Amino acid sequence: MEKSKKTLKMIGICIIGLVIVVAVNMLKKPEDPFKNADGVKLGGYQHVEENDILNSKDYESYYVYFYETGNKECKDTNEAVKSYVRGKSSIYVFNMEEAKDIKTGKDFDYKNVTDYKDITVKQVPMLIHVENKKIDHVYYKASDIKKALD
Repeated sequence: MEKSKKTLKMIGICIIGLVIVVAVNMLKKPEDPFKNADGVKLGGYQHVEENDILNSKDYESYYVYFYETGNKECKDTNEAVKSYVRGKSSIYVFNMEEAKDIKTGKDFDYKNVTDYKDITVKQVPMLIHVENKKIDHVYYKASDIKKALD
């Protein structure tokens, strides 16, 4: 009888521990795919500040990739961006969770945008091609983004 009480107690403790571990893992925020585990931005990935999206000091022609951590649609596209970065450096990444002035919505006439505050992100993932401080093209679908980066 004494042995069975100890066994039940141990099983109860194990179940409580398992529930705690599962709960912690479910509540954990997804990690940024373009940062190290300690939060430092990964080498090779050029994070762009919001106000510099249309004003690269390094390139006349470049891409900006908009993403969100934990977004299912972004996962495959993130890998395509990482592969592109290995071969070229004219791409910046921007995490929409850090956006302050950039809007989200359906209407976006990119041909007339000259200020980063006029950018409207229709969805993530999204890729824009900037040429001479103006948006030249916008890619919304993951398949189109991958083709643009091939």
